[in-house]
Amino acid sequence: MAQQTSTVTLNYVIGGTSFSSKETKTAEGAISHVLDLPAGIAAVRTTPGSDTMVTGHGLVATDIVDVHWDDPTDGTHKVRRGLTIDIANANDVTFDETPAGEGDALPANGTALVLGKQVVVSTLFDGDDLELVATKCDVKSMVDMRTVAASKQAQKLAAGASWFWLKGFGFTNPLAASDITEAKASNGSVTAGTVNFALMYQSVA
Repeated sequence: MAQQTSTVTLNYVIGGTSFSSKETKTAEGAISHVLDLPAGIAAVRTTPGSDTMVTGHGLVATDIVDVHWDDPTDGTHKVRRGLTIDIANANDVTFDETPAGEGDALPANGTALVLGKQVVVSTLFDGDDLELVATKCDVKSMVDMRTVAASKQAQKLAAGASWFWLKGFGFTNPLAASDITEAKASNGSVTAGTVNFALMYQSVA
């Protein structure tokens, strides 16, 4: 298999000083995706499992959503992942924990929410073979890298933010010993956006 080369450039501006570093990786395989995220839907948490939203929200029963909100105490981004819509009405939906969601516990009634329909992409690789993996978004979002059975790296991203892991960079591989099968992403804002997801890996004979 032909070798492929990628470059990661890091720029720092700290205390009035600017500097940069560049890392080059060569590997046998590469995967890249550009995921279009439909705009999230503004809602308000009401009775358990039900949220009020605008008429014509577009969600239907069996859709799977991530529920995003800002923590009212400290403003941090919270997400309850993978909730199935049970009932969809003109301006509200109903869901519960069957099947159970993942991540942060749902907030109290009255909390402003954004419901982001999950976008799923098949992406097969062995985490032990990774040379680098990176994701970036232009809207507040969630990217969840998963095996058949479980989430292995659920990453919340602010608009314009990125996350990466680079072999040899001094950080433990979060996907080690994991056969990743898919990535799931959702939009935590009411504006449509895009998520970039890419990785390089070494093939194993």
